[in-house]
Amino acid sequence: SLYIIVKLAKMSFKAHKRWFVQMVNLYFHTNDPSKRKAVQWFAKHDIALTQRNIEKEPLSAAEIQQLLTISLNGTDDLVSQRSRETKALKIDPDQMTLNELTAAIQKSPHILKNPIIFSENKLITGFDKEKMGLFISKQQRRIELKRLLQSFATPSPQAKPA
Repeated sequence: SLYIIVKLAKMSFKAHKRWFVQMVNLYFHTNDPSKRKAVQWFAKHDIALTQRNIEKEPLSAAEIQQLLTISLNGTDDLVSQRSRETKALKIDPDQMTLNELTAAIQKSPHILKNPIIFSENKLITGFDKEKMGLFISKQQRRIELKRLLQSFATPSPQAKPA
């Protein structure tokens, strides 16, 4: 019956839910240590990552607006106030319209922080080990915690009882 088919489909989905991975994107304009560390961190944690050089493949206006939408602090999260280009262009995001800021980012991607790492509803800039955990699923965190606790419970081979 249809009920049984739907029930089996739900069970199958739950059984294979662990294979559904969130898509994480990394936008960068410079291959600096922060970018390389972030890539290594995702590889170490087996998290799929899509990389994009925004100098070679500029962001569209819609993509810039999407980043602004998912950032918690808007332009403060994305625009690098310390970059030479931001200073040279005298860019003050607080004094610009959204269209002006979008055009400035498209023309000069170096005004953005590097790298920009985001998923559907999470965004961080730069590389910070503490913040990177944001991209580890709850299930993966539980697995890693279980392994860690097991390592404390299992006596090391070098330690011999007295």
